[in-house]
Amino acid sequence: MVLTRHLFTFCGALAALSLLGIAALILAQIGLRLMGSQIPSADDFAAWGLSASIFLALPAALVHGDHIRVTSLRQLLPEGLGRMADILAAGFATAMMGWVAWAIFGYVEESWRYDDVSQGIVAVPLWIPQSAMLLGSILFALAFAERTLRLLLGLPVERDDTDEQGHGE
Repeated sequence: MVLTRHLFTFCGALAALSLLGIAALILAQIGLRLMGSQIPSADDFAAWGLSASIFLALPAALVHGDHIRVTSLRQLLPEGLGRMADILAAGFATAMMGWVAWAIFGYVEESWRYDDVSQGIVAVPLWIPQSAMLLGSILFALAFAERTLRLLLGLPVERDDTDEQGHGE
């Protein structure tokens, strides 16, 4: 489980790099427009970077407890029932994200099979930017599966700052 935690953190870093790339692209576009030029398909690249940043950040956010969730009901339940509710919710989320990953895989595979390219000035094979969505959704499903397993085994489910080196796992 230490390996998956490092993988999720690495994907979070890739998400941050995607945001940094968007910022650099926007700044370059502003500078070039002031000089009467522009970056071809900049809007497409920014949109793909945003999609990558969202999907790649999902697993890291889950293991760090940064996703929005409803805890009010959980706090009202007795410990045993609350634990069971957590396990059921994590199991359901695992199944749902597995289905989402499968659907995105079909989407990417279809783009690959039909050689779909973007319609912008720069013709990019669409499976390339779509692959970040696929990777993020697969790892998000894996993170939920790990969360479910951790809940079943009574292990901590969220990583905190004292857990940076994998201690306590």
